Amino acid sequence: MRFLREFSGLGSRPYPFDRERRRRVMVALAEKDMTISGLARSIGVAQAIVSQVINGRRKSPKTEKLIADYLGEDADRLFPARTNAEIKKMREREAAAKGGTA
Repeated sequence: MRFLREFSGLGSRPYPFDRERRRRVMVALAEKDMTISGLARSIGVAQAIVSQVINGRRKSPKTEKLIADYLGEDADRLFPARTNAEIKKMREREAAAKGGTA
């Protein structure tokens, strides 16, 4: 099963860019008049990691919770779980945007 996930690209990293996830967090940040860098400093996590989590490229329930708690939001709303089918579609969109195939 692990081989199948890796072969299909569903279980591999980095994860695909998640536009919805980023939009939700950026709206919450704008409401607080805050940047990703400011958020990272406030929660004590490296800016690169916070950015990757916000963009969906990195999965980190701990960092997701820190971000959501700091912003006063529900972590499940800001960082919705994705099915394998959704991840596959996001990968396909990325590949198409780059001129390749998933």
